[in-house]
Amino acid sequence: MYRTKQTLFSSLLGGLLLLAGGSLVVGCAPSEEQAALPDDAPEATATQAGELSAYANATFFVVTGPDLRKCAYPFCGGHFAQRLNQALTTCSDGTRAATCRILAWDVKALGLPAADEAKLLSQIESGQALVRGTIVKTAPIVGRTFDKLVVLDAWEARTPSTTPPTKDAYRTRELPVACPACPPFQHERLNSVARPLKTQRLAYDPTRFSAALVTELGKAAQSDLGILLTGTATGTTLFTVEQAYTKWKSRLLGGLGDACGSRGIPLSCEPGLFCRREPAASCGRFDAPGVCATKPMACPAIFAPVCGCDGKNYSSACEAHGNGISVDYDGMCK
Repeated sequence: MYRTKQTLFSSLLGGLLLLAGGSLVVGCAPSEEQAALPDDAPEATATQAGELSAYANATFFVVTGPDLRKCAYPFCGGHFAQRLNQALTTCSDGTRAATCRILAWDVKALGLPAADEAKLLSQIESGQALVRGTIVKTAPIVGRTFDKLVVLDAWEARTPSTTPPTKDAYRTRELPVACPACPPFQHERLNSVARPLKTQRLAYDPTRFSAALVTELGKAAQSDLGILLTGTATGTTLFTVEQAYTKWKSRLLGGLGDACGSRGIPLSCEPGLFCRREPAASCGRFDAPGVCATKPMACPAIFAPVCGCDGKNYSSACEAHGNGISVDYDGMCK
């Protein structure tokens, strides 16, 4: 009898705990509005979003227009920016508003030449680029601080437009699918951890997107980085594209795999890369180009000396490349 009563009590207690746990799970499920990432969340990872890519989807901004008010600088001037897909943006003083007035831009993290910086800032200020970054305070100016946006990366619009995007913005990737009917395009809403949308295909306006550009965007969408799109999804069938953005690329610096170090092409490579020439290229003495490559982070402990293009000896080709130096020839420098 005691065992029967104990078993019945345990069953009732277990049922009550299960119901309580279920109600807790339902109560904690975030709405799409609650799923929006806070302005100070620089990284939106798979652990936060479940289906987000490894790349950060937080803190994306777009400029909505210049400050045309007529008053003395720095109290007027600069540009208004807003956080994509969000009704409010947090400014450097902690206030939340539809837009924040950005008085200064900091693009040093991109490591661009001056000419490229000027080109990028022109695109940002005209609303032709989306940027990921953080709004911080400027150094005091006439005893006050103002908003500065520190840019971590930038994406440029691929078709001309006179206005900032009006539709929701997504990171779009074309993923492998398990069946012919499965939608291959995944659209991750920027500044949000809402569940991604999935569609069968993308629709580009042929009067604005050339066939060559659509092909380029299709290849970019198949990469881990994907592309950024603004537009509207119709169920799981179609995503109608308003604007497309690809990662901003320097006109003066070569990217990974680009030719470099010769006339008519970039002479240098983006930060973190170096212009790697094969020994047959004679260190570019005869205008032979190289290829932008990554610097090795570690090298095997071997001794196979080479002479670098800087005229110094290195224990191996790997060590030379780790220092951003191409190999002139095998063996010690003569």
